[in-house]
Amino acid sequence: MGSPLVLIVEDHPMMVNALSANLRELVPNAGILHAGSLESGMGLLSLHPNVALLLLDLHLPDAQALETLNAFCHARPLGAVLVYTAIDCPEIRQTCLANHVTLLNKAEPVNRLLDTVLQLLRGWTSSWAHATEIKKWMAHEPEPDRMQSLSQRQLNVLSQLARGKTSREVGQLLGIEESTVKTHQISIYQRLGVKNKTQASALYWQWVHQLGQHHG
Repeated sequence: MGSPLVLIVEDHPMMVNALSANLRELVPNAGILHAGSLESGMGLLSLHPNVALLLLDLHLPDAQALETLNAFCHARPLGAVLVYTAIDCPEIRQTCLANHVTLLNKAEPVNRLLDTVLQLLRGWTSSWAHATEIKKWMAHEPEPDRMQSLSQRQLNVLSQLARGKTSREVGQLLGIEESTVKTHQISIYQRLGVKNKTQASALYWQWVHQLGQHHG
């Protein structure tokens, strides 16, 4: 089983040192990366999309609040995202909820943060074997960009499925019937040459990261 990789995106040196020290004590085998800005965070994330946990502060030198959150939600890692911020507003809470991002306020006790980190990393550990299978499967797939075979509607459906939405939730978001979403799913799997939602989602995020690298 691999060691979890944690990316801390935070520009305050004392906070970075405290978080790193706690993480090393909590998960001794974890690898820790640090970025002090949106740009450097995106750069590290494109190099390490298999990050098990992204620990994110929203107040950065080159981006703040919703701008920071939306950027990392769009180019999120394969693992979990934990926003640890002093900013408290309804838009932040709603965006975190919509993107399955865990939100903690910096006013919370440190042990609450550490408990949450442990919970999220346990989830990564339990799915590691399955993720490794996906990685092997993708390594044997042909290189041509199969995403180009999808229609815009199918891309919209896959984008939401890859973010953990159910067929019903996708239907509500896109204003279509759940049965229509499931029909799109079948067609998506056939066009991409995959067997299930997990494989399709992995392919989608790989494509998103490639786009980010090409246009970043």
